Amino acid sequence: MPTAPEATLVDLVLGIAGAASRVLGLHGLLHLGRLTPLALAQRTELSLRDAERLLAALELGRRLHAARTRRPRRLRSPRDVARFFEPTLAHLVHEELWMAALDAHRGVRAVRMLSRGGILGTVVHQTDVLRAALEMAATTFVLCHNPPSGDPAHGVMERGADDGLPPRKAA
Repeated sequence: MPTAPEATLVDLVLGIAGAASRVLGLHGLLHLGRLTPLALAQRTELSLRDAERLLAALELGRRLHAARTRRPRRLRSPRDVARFFEPTLAHLVHEELWMAALDAHRGVRAVRMLSRGGILGTVVHQTDVLRAALEMAATTFVLCHNPPSGDPAHGVMERGADDGLPPRKAA
């Protein structure tokens, strides 16, 4: 069904002819995937069960995309880091901070979420970062977070967040 319009797919998932106009008329697909089942049901006048069904279908699509995405085995550049973490972080409405523990050849040894926050940010202490790196036997590590605002520029709270950490080496 790769050529079917989004409206047809929504109607098929829900089994309700014309439901797509209520759903897609108010929200785009990206926004829909960020709603809770209750919020979707309230905003579109769907039953809670139908809202759950639609969000489950969207989640399956997101997981399929993540499975198809080729994650680099080595993180040698900012682009590699972005490609590696995008399937995990891009769809979230809250902020999370993740660590990839790397070996001496920048191969990924392990991955762990260090902190989960809200829509305004997340907090992690330097000792928690270093403890996780040691537990995962990292030769080096990469930290990655998603800005829920969608703005990749450092916010006021992020400026100086790496104060006290050793300076980064050029990649």
